[in-house]
Amino acid sequence: MKKRTTLVAISMLLTLPLLSSTAFSQAADSTPTSAKPSTPPSTPPLTYALVSAVGDRFTFVTQKQSVGSNSIDNFTRRVVKVQGNVLNSAVLRGLDQALTQSEPTSVRVFMSLEAAEMENVLPQDREAIAIGKIVSALEKMPQRKDWDKIIVVTPKYMQSEYSGMGSKLSGLGVYVQPLYSATISSSGSESANDIEVSDSTGSDTRAPDGSKTKSRRYVAPFSYIQKWVLDAKTLKVLEKDARHDFSKLFDKQSTAINVAQSIPDDVLAERILTLAERSAASSMGADLSAVVQIGDVTAIDPKTGEPLKAKAAQPKK
Repeated sequence: MKKRTTLVAISMLLTLPLLSSTAFSQAADSTPTSAKPSTPPSTPPLTYALVSAVGDRFTFVTQKQSVGSNSIDNFTRRVVKVQGNVLNSAVLRGLDQALTQSEPTSVRVFMSLEAAEMENVLPQDREAIAIGKIVSALEKMPQRKDWDKIIVVTPKYMQSEYSGMGSKLSGLGVYVQPLYSATISSSGSESANDIEVSDSTGSDTRAPDGSKTKSRRYVAPFSYIQKWVLDAKTLKVLEKDARHDFSKLFDKQSTAINVAQSIPDDVLAERILTLAERSAASSMGADLSAVVQIGDVTAIDPKTGEPLKAKAAQPKK
């Protein structure tokens, strides 16, 4: 018996004359809503179905010390499963905010691909498998006759190293560069023969407080995604846009010997979600860099994927 692909609706849609609104029920983030138009629109608002398929896990990738050039993979990789629909929700929030900027009167429907649909799928196959399953599920949804466009976000796989990031990265994750062994030149290429340990020629990084610095060691949340725009009636692909976004973090004030421990877990978890949101918005041409309101956030532990427990306030001495 053929297994049925499942798209999970994580929103409720309410449409009234001259007013469209959405209630977005999600874990660990704010509530996106369609803006109320100040004047009646001359044409009916467009309806977008927003679908995220980034899944329920992200990858920790760390460069490892290698001797010689015969190593098949110079990186260790660890998959962390995140509880709830937190990652998909961050992506959908980014798409929603982009449409709020560009088409504030539009109606938005929110869905995600069930994480189980991507179980045991290799990173290099996740993009093709995800879009295939989503299209298959959409074909059986008669309600798309009332939609105008469908916007889908899937993981994007990149085989080669890019701008100081590791190879074979896909979807959402964290790349850790713990070694001083590489130099980023002005052309973006790397030289493994440079043993200079100064950070003066390193990558641009930011400390947890937002201050800028340079370092050859860093912890970098990344968002490698593919955005698809489909015609809702025909499911024809109208547009594709790949994003390879990352944010390199380094705290020179940290006393941690292992750079992976230099960024507090709650800060790193927040940066993962924020980057996922901004990356999705950027795929739509929106810039959320000036947006400071991120709503209620339940931070996840980047080591376990579990929600972080709030620390009790220490009494003042």
